[in-house]
Amino acid sequence: MSQIKKTCLYCQTENISDGDIQQCKHCGMDLPEKHPNDRNLKVKFFVKAFWLIALFCLIMVFYLPR
Repeated sequence: MSQIKKTCLYCQTENISDGDIQQCKHCGMDLPEKHPNDRNLKVKFFVKAFWLIALFCLIMVFYLPR
């Protein structure tokens, strides 16, 4: 089995477990499914924003008169 590492939002403690962990071992609060500081979420947003801006610029190149 693979180990799952989740960081608690409240006490910033890393929780490592083989199965489903629902609560922090240090403070007892519920652990998030997706951490707001997750690098993958930021990269996904950046890629979507980049392609949207690139598409807008390409459309404007052809749409605006020269």
